This record gives sequence, structure tokens and C-alpha cells, in this order.
Amino acid sequence: MIGYRFRIMLKIISKPSFLLGLMIFLFFSFPKKTYTPGKEIHKINHNENIFAGMESIPDEHKNFILKLIPLIQQANQEVLTERERLLNIYSLVSEGKKIKLPEKRWLKKLEIKYRGKKNKSLFTNDDEIVLEYMDDLLSRVDIVPIRLALAQAAIESGWGGSRFCIEGNSYFGIHCYKPQCGIRARANENGGFEVKSYLDAQESVKDYVLFLNSKRGMQRFRDERKRFLHEAGNQDLYALTASMKGYSAIGESYQDILESILRNYIPENLADN
Repeated sequence: MIGYRFRIMLKIISKPSFLLGLMIFLFFSFPKKTYTPGKEIHKINHNENIFAGMESIPDEHKNFILKLIPLIQQANQEVLTERERLLNIYSLVSEGKKIKLPEKRWLKKLEIKYRGKKNKSLFTNDDEIVLEYMDDLLSRVDIVPIRLALAQAAIESGWGGSRFCIEGNSYFGIHCYKPQCGIRARANENGGFEVKSYLDAQESVKDYVLFLNSKRGMQRFRDERKRFLHEAGNQDLYALTASMKGYSAIGESYQDILESILRNYIPENLADN
């Protein structure tokens, strides 16, 4: 009886359909290691240790910071993945190699995302023009320093207590101009904009990073960020805050408020990304 059952089982597991099903099951059942190329996100210990020496910070502010750190890291990691691929293409063009069609298609999507339009420079045979075009994209496809993002979130959302944040997950006060795209400010019931709303906090953070990386009015920030992140001797976050005046309607005083939040509430031992 045992021999008969064994032969039946052997026939079943020998069938191609069974083997294929088994392979699919094993593939999706076991965790897979993933590799993200390029500059890696620093793993921050998300606990009270980052507030050493800052005991006067209220617990609700600490919780706000601890909640947003991994969300900002995730948004930055997605940008770094795009940047790594863009740098690889840039390197190929620098070596005199042509951009293949799949990469051109990807670059078109990237440009629409970060510039809102396509640029014909991508299709020229002049490598210098192509590299110039890609230099502009590289200035856009980059991270937002975590400490800066935290300080802006604290200001724009009132440490998470604003109506726009509570009702619409709006942590950065970004405006939108289509009907029902967000929440209308009570002081601006007849105005032409709303405060953009989101499904969750992660979506809000990702849109903030894209806003800084894509909007024409944030070009000064992108220029200063390039120096801050990629030029030796320019790692002064307070110099970068001066480029954020155009973010808010309050203008000059916005920089002062931003620097005050950074100085008094945001831990200095956080990595840029």
C-alpha cells in the first residue's frame, strides 16, 4: 500500500504544472532581499536618544518628529533611486555612448514629473546639449535634508495640530487650484486656492519633496541645495534656509521662524537624508 501511494505521489510531483506551481509558491512565500543602488539612507535610531540634551522639548513635538523621520527617509530614498539611474545615463553620455530607447522613454517620464514638459534636447546628437539638459534634471532629482523638512512640517502644520493636517494630512501647507482638491481656508472662502489634502502623511511628504524639486519658484532652493549637498565646505543648513523665503507668503520672517525651529526643536544629529 505504501509503495502504491509513493508511486502516485511521485507521478503528481513529476508533472510540469505541479513544479511550476511549487516554484511560484516558493518565490512569493519567502522574503526577498532588495538592493537599492546609490547613496543609501542612514538608518536612524528612532527613539528618544536623538533628543539627548533637549529635554525641554514637549513630548508631542518629539512624537511629531519621530513620526515624520521615516516618512521623509522613504520619500528621499525614492528620489535617490531615480537619481542613481539618471547618473548612470549621464555617465554613458559622458563616455560618448548613445541613450537607448528604454532609457529615453524613462527620461521623458522623469522630465514630465520634474519639469512638467518634455525637452527636445534629449534627441539631439550634440552630447554637450544632452549633458546640459541632464544637469538641470540632476539639480531637481535630489533629496530634501531631513532637518529642513521637519522644521517646515512643524511650521506649516502647527506641529500636526492644524485643521488642514488633521482633516487632510497636509503637513506642508501646499496650495492647489482645482475645485475640491483640498480644504479651503476659512479666511479665504472666496479665494482662488485650497490647501491640498492627501490620503495619508506619506503622500503629503512625497508631494512636498516633489514640490521643491519641480516648481519654478523653488529654483533658488535647488541651486543652494546643490552647493549644500555636493560641494565641500558648504554644509551650512542655515544658509540653505535663506533660499526658502519664496515658500511662504510671509516672506523675510519665514527664514527667521524656520531657523528658530531648527535651533530649538530639531535634533542636530540627524543625517541629511
